[in-house]
Amino acid sequence: MNNLQQSKAIALGYLMKVSAGNINASHTEGNVMVAKKVTLPDGSSVPYFSGQAKRRMLRDRLEDLGFTLSEASALVSGQEVTPPVRPWEFVDEDLFGYLDPSGNRRRTSPVRVSAAVGLFSFQGDRDLGTRSFERFGQDMAAGGNMFETELYANMFKGNMLVELDRAGIFSDQEVGKNNKEIPEALEKIERNGRLFYVLPGEERQRRLQALLDALGLLWGGGRTARMLSDLSPRFFVYARLRVKHPVFLEALQARYLEGRYGLVPDPLRTALDKFKDFRQAVIFGLEAGFLGNEEEIRAELQNYGPVLSVHEAIAQAKEDIKKL
Repeated sequence: MNNLQQSKAIALGYLMKVSAGNINASHTEGNVMVAKKVTLPDGSSVPYFSGQAKRRMLRDRLEDLGFTLSEASALVSGQEVTPPVRPWEFVDEDLFGYLDPSGNRRRTSPVRVSAAVGLFSFQGDRDLGTRSFERFGQDMAAGGNMFETELYANMFKGNMLVELDRAGIFSDQEVGKNNKEIPEALEKIERNGRLFYVLPGEERQRRLQALLDALGLLWGGGRTARMLSDLSPRFFVYARLRVKHPVFLEALQARYLEGRYGLVPDPLRTALDKFKDFRQAVIFGLEAGFLGNEEEIRAELQNYGPVLSVHEAIAQAKEDIKKL
């Protein structure tokens, strides 16, 4: 990855659609499963699901893609979980970090993930569920349990920032200075008095490409048995940068007109212009028929980079990673 010194980060922005769901519930109030929400300055609220939940889903999708996760090799004692601390072996320890409570070894995640925040206000909808005791061999008069779940139809914005100069690179502080498990074959680099272990370029590319695939296959969260949601991006933007910045974090805004979602182009265009001197590649993905102003968005964005379908954009982003 010869260009890593020039490219510092990949910024990803994306939009996901939930037709009826409660992806990541908050606490329970009585018999009501409350959705996670954040209050806006005007007193209204929008639903969200946490970055932790998204990281769990990404881990699960990486496992689907054939990667072995570190959790099966962790040691559990009471409430304490000691990770294996072998990021050269486990993609999740490499990309999402770890904390070894007993050995002072920790790795801050080079993949920073935002919460997924709904772009429209929560309307107070609830799903009513029942469980009849009659199904358990009792009389109908025994009744049953009733429970409610807050749910929403919304469009969510999400962001990721991937630190390219840390993915696949592990410092001696992160893995332990006297760790005899470190493979001898790893490249070693000394910098600022510290020793870094570096995976081969092909493996680093493979892991970053798998992360993009995992995002493209995203689903998960709670209540999937009865509220399954497809959380793969309907709109996707990829930017390779010479700086580390979550460019698209506040750049995705939407409106709802005449029964269709519409992406507001000005904030996104402003963010792209703001980072004109730092972006090295930009790729857009847009699902046909998702946006009511699709033609406007295609016309606005084509001056910044190719506007493809989402799966084509992810494929092209994976090709761009090969240039690193």
